[in-house]
Amino acid sequence: MKLTSLVCWCLIVCIPIAAWPQSQGAQTAEAKETRLFVEQSAKFKSEVQKRGTGEQARVKVSLRDQTEVKGYISQIGAESFQVTDNKSGRATTIAYQEVRKLRKPGLSTGAKIAIAAGVGVGIAVGASLASLAASGE
Repeated sequence: MKLTSLVCWCLIVCIPIAAWPQSQGAQTAEAKETRLFVEQSAKFKSEVQKRGTGEQARVKVSLRDQTEVKGYISQIGAESFQVTDNKSGRATTIAYQEVRKLRKPGLSTGAKIAIAAGVGVGIAVGASLASLAASGE
């Protein structure tokens, strides 16, 4: 009888103790994810407010559901903003929590620099080949 009660006591005490760190880790991961989500939403909200509204405030918004919205910011609210498409005039309301990436339309500065460098290298190679062909070597 003592052995049975000892085994029962060990099971009652040890199983919850063994499971406790796992549940704490899950809560911590959830808290980190929620905090990151809130920080990103605040970042996007400040970016939208910095750009302002009007046809000069053009944006390309990538959403969490893998869709993209292009146009200009026509309205800014506390929880969402509106992007109006230039061609169709259709306004799309986007919550800050739905945004995955917010950027200007067109090529990035890095892409423009890479293209210019490629053109420069191409011109240099072409000039050196033309010089080599003209010298007869």
